[in-house]
Amino acid sequence: MSSTLDRLRRLHGLRPQPHTEPDLPEPISHTAPPKSRRLDTLVPGAELETEHGPCYVVTARYPLETMRGQRCIEELLARTPQTLAPLYPSSALDDATDFSRIAFIDTETTGLGGGAGVYAFMVGVGIFEEGKRQFSKGKNGEDEDSAQFATRNSQFVIRQFFMRHPGEELALLTALAELLGDRIGLVTFNGRSFDVPLLRGRYKLNRHYLNVDAPYALWNDAAPHLDLLHPARRLWKGRLPSCALSALERAILAHERSGEDVPGSLIPMLYQQFLINGDARTMRQVFYHNLEDILSMTFLAERICRHFADPLDEGEDAELYGADLLALGQVHEQMGRSEQAERALRRSLSLLEPAARAEVFCTLGRLLKRQERWSEAAEIWQEWITTIPGPDVRPYEELAKYCEWQIIDLEQALMWTGWALHNQQNASSWQRSRQNIDALTHRLERLKAKLAGQGDHMPET
Repeated sequence: MSSTLDRLRRLHGLRPQPHTEPDLPEPISHTAPPKSRRLDTLVPGAELETEHGPCYVVTARYPLETMRGQRCIEELLARTPQTLAPLYPSSALDDATDFSRIAFIDTETTGLGGGAGVYAFMVGVGIFEEGKRQFSKGKNGEDEDSAQFATRNSQFVIRQFFMRHPGEELALLTALAELLGDRIGLVTFNGRSFDVPLLRGRYKLNRHYLNVDAPYALWNDAAPHLDLLHPARRLWKGRLPSCALSALERAILAHERSGEDVPGSLIPMLYQQFLINGDARTMRQVFYHNLEDILSMTFLAERICRHFADPLDEGEDAELYGADLLALGQVHEQMGRSEQAERALRRSLSLLEPAARAEVFCTLGRLLKRQERWSEAAEIWQEWITTIPGPDVRPYEELAKYCEWQIIDLEQALMWTGWALHNQQNASSWQRSRQNIDALTHRLERLKAKLAGQGDHMPET
């Protein structure tokens, strides 16, 4: 007990000491690895000096002709994030006219969760940069700016900021803020849920020590932010078992990473090992993983914006499967683009197997019904019944309503209702619905009464 009291007395006598920098952790001391395993040997980069010390930066430059699959990076500059603005009104994409001033960003972190103890030890940023302006001789012998040459000398540049130890975090955040200073927005993959909140938290936690503000593109909710995960899911979840970036690379971009890649779930552990032993062999794999993520995001952004663009063309349709076109048609319907929705849905019917067409029929019939194209909608519902016979009551109910209220044919309405009820009553237990049977029975009795002249005022269900 006395020793505890002594410690309390000593603590009571302590006074806080003023300081201008946080108590940064020193690098973990370990035996220096051989040169062949050092970071600067395996991943050549440069030390970027900031007011808070150095930050290690690896830079990769890609000409706009760089291909992945059948597309090149330059094609992204012909697309606009505004294409997706109606789908994601909270993402401020109306203000993003093109991708030339938007940063593609991806982080590698010390943990897969959140909290103050998790930080980004690597931040990769990809941006378009103009090359040196070139000139050509005009007809009068004068120098004329050649936009074509200038475009050819533009590049997509990826910079990977890396913390060799936690004490370099302030330097990383300072360098990142400077690079993102003139960027109006971001493109990420799951960044709205993970990367951006994490980086915001690190800037906030270190705000007393930084002489720079968090960059607008990161901090301000009014900055455009295209998170590719969400439109990717809307477009491909009906066909692909996973919409992880690695799965989209293989299935959509037809790209396979080399054996140098490493699973993202292992990256926090690999960084901890690097801090302990300084062996950068696995860090080279992490740099490769981060670089590939950013490159794939650029090609994925081009593909998504192209498929959601208005209008579609035959070349773009050809790259989509039936399930993709169904999803695209449903999105166009939601966005109020009836013409584009109908085109995508009708094309999907020719590509899907008959058993997979139910949702196409349902969506297309609803679209035609909303436009009061009743006879065309009725044809779709009848095609649905003949193509996919079974206990699904939806096409029968739609035809019954059409016959009762549009063409005023109560006998046909009675026929379609009776047919649906028969199918439901004879369906297997897992396909049979008591709610459907009760609703169809009520409709049948109401139609019978109406035919007899007694049920004009009976409520429809």
